[in-house]
Amino acid sequence: MLISLAGCNGDIFVDDYMPKGHDEITISETNNSEEINFKSDNWGLINIFSETFELYTIDAYTIDGKPAYLPFEEKVLGTVHIKNDYVDVQVERKRGNKLKVILNENLMNENVKIQILVGNDFKYEKIEVQLAPTQKYQIDSIVYDLDKFETDEGRLKEMQELIIDNNASSPLTVCFLPYRLSTHEIFFYDSTTVWEEKLFTILLGIPLPEIIIPDVADGKPLLRDTKIAFGIEKQHLAVDLDKELCVDVTIDAFDKRKVIVFNVMRSYSVPYKIYISNPRTGKKLTFSGKLNSSEPIDYYIFKRVLDEN
Repeated sequence: MLISLAGCNGDIFVDDYMPKGHDEITISETNNSEEINFKSDNWGLINIFSETFELYTIDAYTIDGKPAYLPFEEKVLGTVHIKNDYVDVQVERKRGNKLKVILNENLMNENVKIQILVGNDFKYEKIEVQLAPTQKYQIDSIVYDLDKFETDEGRLKEMQELIIDNNASSPLTVCFLPYRLSTHEIFFYDSTTVWEEKLFTILLGIPLPEIIIPDVADGKPLLRDTKIAFGIEKQHLAVDLDKELCVDVTIDAFDKRKVIVFNVMRSYSVPYKIYISNPRTGKKLTFSGKLNSSEPIDYYIFKRVLDEN
């Protein structure tokens, strides 16, 4: 009986496929695969999961490419593909005592951790793998549909208002700075979807790349050197106006006025298409929408009469 028991226990320990576990491994774009060696082949691929990226799919295949399902039984060979729009990784078991992890893509701006669960009737092991970020997309070109370019001048944007009650017997002069808060406003609009800045940082990286946008000269679009970051829905650019310009406004004696300071705006809108591609994978994407621009070109100050009521 003792000899028999010793034999059973010996079988269990011989079948301990990974007696010391496995250290966490990292794979990257330059070293995109890692082979994990096991002591024996009496284990199965149970599951693959991640807590650091969401909404992923898991597809399993037999060694000859036929659809299959996890978990794989002990000694079963096959491939598992886990991916979403931004992460793509394969786990292959093509030999009994080896498991290979292959990083195809990780567009996230940080490492993504996946966990591979293997096991048999006696023991489960968890293998943690860090997937380093891979190459981002780049902007290939931007095309503006200048035939649909629309511009408008003269819209007033209120910048400041102040009620001045001059109780003195002499006029009162107050200095206003009409351009102190002025900015060139840029707004991207896509009627087909909700704008997500995070999506563009994942695809294009941080900081986001800049693109040239049209300027306006004599009412017509002109591409010069005005640039903005693509991917941020609303942006404010500095304007080439005198922020310290002081305009004196005089209120007569015993007069009460509401002084409203406006910027006179020049606006335009133009449809665009932006073409991006990933040099590493060859994937291509297109984004389209409408670019809206509004910038101050003048000011207007209005003195509104206020009666006793």
